Amino acid sequence: MSENSALRVLVVDDNQASADTLHWTVELFGDTVRSCHDGATALKLAADFRPDVILLDIGMPGMDGLQVCEALRAMPDLKHVKIIAQTGWGDEHMRRKTAAAGFDLHLVKPVDPHVLEDMLWLLRSGRKAA
Repeated sequence: MSENSALRVLVVDDNQASADTLHWTVELFGDTVRSCHDGATALKLAADFRPDVILLDIGMPGMDGLQVCEALRAMPDLKHVKIIAQTGWGDEHMRRKTAAAGFDLHLVKPVDPHVLEDMLWLLRSGRKAA
C-alpha cells in the first residue's frame, strides 16, 4: 500500500490486550496506528495525530467512549474523522446510544479482522474518490 493510501487510525481501549491486538491488526493492513487506553489521552492524541479513523471502546472507566465521541465531535479539526464503536455491547439500545453520540459505525467485540479490513478498505476507497 502506498503511503498516500494508508489511513491514520487511533485505537482507544482500556483493555491493553484488546488495544494491542487491534493495533497490530491494523498495522498489518498497512495503516499508520496509534493507541491509548483512556478517554482523556484519546482526546489529546486525536488532536495531535489527526486520525482518519478512531476505533473507540465504549466501556472505559472515567470518561467512557460515548463521552469521548461527543467530545471528539465538538472538535472542529476532527469533523471528518470516522468514529467506530468497538464494544462488547451489541444490543439495539446501545446501538441507538452510539448513533446519538456521533459514532459512524458499531462493531461488536471481538472485532472480526476480516470485517475490519473490509471496512478500512472501503474508507480508503472513499477517500481516494473524494
